[in-house]
Amino acid sequence: MRCALRFLQTVGVCAAALLMMAALCVRNLHAQDARPIPAPSMAHRGIPEDWSNRHVVYTRNGSFEDMVKVRDDPRFIHSVRLQKMQEGLRQAKPANSVSLSKGKSSKVDWAYSLGHHAGMAIGESPAKYTYDTGTAPPSCNDFAVYTIDTTRVAAGVQGNLVGLTNLYTGTTPPGTCVGSGPTTLFSYAIGTGPSPLSPVISLDGTKVAWIENATTNHAMLHVTTYVAGEGTNATVTSAPIDNEITNGLCAPLAGTSCDDEIDYTSLLLPGCDKTPYTNNYSDLYVDYPSDTGLIGADNGNLYHISGIFLGTPTFDFCIGVNTVHPPVPMSGTVYDSGTQTVFISDPLTLYSYSVGSASVGYTLTASYLYGNGLLTSGPLLDAFNGYVYMFTGDDVNSDTSMTQLNVDLAADSAAVVPLGPATGFSDYPILFLGTFDNNYLTNGPASASSTIYSCGTDPTTNTWQDLYAISFNPSTGAANPRPAMSANTNVNPSGGQQGLCSPIEEFFDGTTDRIFVGMGDPNYANDGLGSNVVTMWDATTQLTNPTTPATLTGTGYLGGTTDFAVDGASSAAQAQSIYFGTLSPDPATGTTLCGNNHYCAVKLTQSTLQ
Repeated sequence: MRCALRFLQTVGVCAAALLMMAALCVRNLHAQDARPIPAPSMAHRGIPEDWSNRHVVYTRNGSFEDMVKVRDDPRFIHSVRLQKMQEGLRQAKPANSVSLSKGKSSKVDWAYSLGHHAGMAIGESPAKYTYDTGTAPPSCNDFAVYTIDTTRVAAGVQGNLVGLTNLYTGTTPPGTCVGSGPTTLFSYAIGTGPSPLSPVISLDGTKVAWIENATTNHAMLHVTTYVAGEGTNATVTSAPIDNEITNGLCAPLAGTSCDDEIDYTSLLLPGCDKTPYTNNYSDLYVDYPSDTGLIGADNGNLYHISGIFLGTPTFDFCIGVNTVHPPVPMSGTVYDSGTQTVFISDPLTLYSYSVGSASVGYTLTASYLYGNGLLTSGPLLDAFNGYVYMFTGDDVNSDTSMTQLNVDLAADSAAVVPLGPATGFSDYPILFLGTFDNNYLTNGPASASSTIYSCGTDPTTNTWQDLYAISFNPSTGAANPRPAMSANTNVNPSGGQQGLCSPIEEFFDGTTDRIFVGMGDPNYANDGLGSNVVTMWDATTQLTNPTTPATLTGTGYLGGTTDFAVDGASSAAQAQSIYFGTLSPDPATGTTLCGNNHYCAVKLTQSTLQ
């Protein structure tokens, strides 16, 4: 009887909670998607954004039941927050949204030196933290974090983890925050090796998780508790960390920094052999509600972490995804919290695992052979519509392509869209991630205007990349087998150049839908073989004509760009921007945006690329 009473009490509490949530959601009903947005069950002080926001999307046509399952995931909260901001900006044109004229610009809001040894790695993304104050203008305490892909030269000479704050600054127009550029929140020189992957910020904004490849060729996970004001800049006075802990509890005293460091591929864990290795391609994925993490390595293993931000980071089990020799590197992992499914890929195969307990581990449920051995930037998950997408520069048919699959990875669900011949660009044999437009993010693939934009290989010169647009069959949701726009060479100006597109970023400000693409070759930034540009395209209407020029082109970004981080939709001056890093210095002339022969962290206003 006592158990039955406790059960009835629990049911009553849950029913009341659901009714309260439903009442909140009625007030948040939007005509655009005709679906209520469930309120999160826990308060959030801020919204972290990192590489994973580009790899897991939550479209506005999801069911209420789907949304309830992910309502505590900051990725979903971020998408809802952006939607509300966009709706507000439809009522008033943003102050920093000018008419889009075609032309070129090499101006910047600001450029910050990351040093002359290296910048952020190709294809990686800064992490951005936005304090969700619920008011405008946004907080000047918002910050961005960059990792630096260089061996620590000496203590205090070159940092490898840098945070920037006071972001919304610039001169045309004057920024919301004071000054003409950002200030250094922190700059640390930690460990012995470079950081080749993207950082991840804790939900409360106090910690940063990131990867170092130590000089002993071991992958090291760092969870760093920073202190504001430690380190003056990235190149002269980077600070040592106050307290470095190896495989232990990082518990800093008030006002002191601390770093948990774990040589995770050297651990003997359930499920895998001890195989010390580097990690060059597998970004850390954090499931914030459970405070757990997923990360791969170049040894073919997938590792599970508990207590990553709220407790003691602990690697508790491992999965040998592939066991070939020599090992095949893993890509970044994505997690579908609604179905409790993990997706991870290597250069040949996409895998899915069902989630079990820490004592049981994960169970392989399906796999799909999509590639011919080239590197991949990992899966892109449309959680609410049940699709996963893969991009490769050399598929099983020897094409560059995008593949759309049902989340069960059934082979008969595969829609393969060729995007030119297999790449011949051997320096960086990879096709980075494409992006959905606002039509897709609103309707999913059930609209003829829904589009995914991707780069692909030029049909005549396989060391060039062009811009492609892929449409969908609204009746079936399947990607159409022929691109809606093929091989637009204007993404690669001056008649085409050797090099790579960056991952493509999209942002809808409530009126205009834009995509952003960097283009260049880090090895040939100075001899005419690299484009060194950022292009912005007005994608409010689906692009179909391969001769359409870019709306704006920004020049002088040597080597091309990393992946992008973006601000929210805001009418405040300098507060609707993109953030990225440049991939090459200019040793010949010393002319860079941020100092002689330096790699740069850059902020550009979205609507003007300046």
